[in-house]
Amino acid sequence: MPQPCAHARLVHRHVTAPISHGATFVAMSALVVYGDLVSKWLAVTLWAGETHPLAAGLRIQVVYNSLGAFSTSLGHLTWEINVATTVMAVLLSSAVSGRLAALDATAPATLGLVAGAGLGNLASLLGSSAGVPDFLAVSDGRGGALVLNLADIAAYLGIVCCVRLAVGLMRARARDTRRRTPHAATPHGAPYASRRTQRAQ
Repeated sequence: MPQPCAHARLVHRHVTAPISHGATFVAMSALVVYGDLVSKWLAVTLWAGETHPLAAGLRIQVVYNSLGAFSTSLGHLTWEINVATTVMAVLLSSAVSGRLAALDATAPATLGLVAGAGLGNLASLLGSSAGVPDFLAVSDGRGGALVLNLADIAAYLGIVCCVRLAVGLMRARARDTRRRTPHAATPHGAPYASRRTQRAQ
């Protein structure tokens, strides 16, 4: 009879085992890529050439971006630089995700946002000669607009989380440094000790 009980405990532990940091990174990246590509396909299929207001300062408007981030031109090598920097960002996120997870459990999900955003826009960049489709236009109040897609939103959110992660790590390092530094004697400590010594004598 002890064997079934032991087996049940083993099964319970296996089912409730936490998801690994690598799996969290891959899952978040895949979720962002899937959501980004599906939303772009829907936008191009349903709303190409149309404008649909959503809220004050926000509308749906499909625009193809063949330039870099914030529609920045980098000359005749813009496409090549975009591909190279995106690949580097994805590889760097993947490389440091596991190490940062030991310091902050949210690191894999945070870097998964950045990697997924890069892969989503990279797939669009490689798969369309017209450029990356953006469809969420945010008005700047001066007649212009910043047009984004889901990958861009995930990237900005990931960057904000990375800043929070960096600040948290710096604070943790500062606390660790203070903990290791020996406390200096207070100015009144030495004279007080001397007076006690003299009285004992």
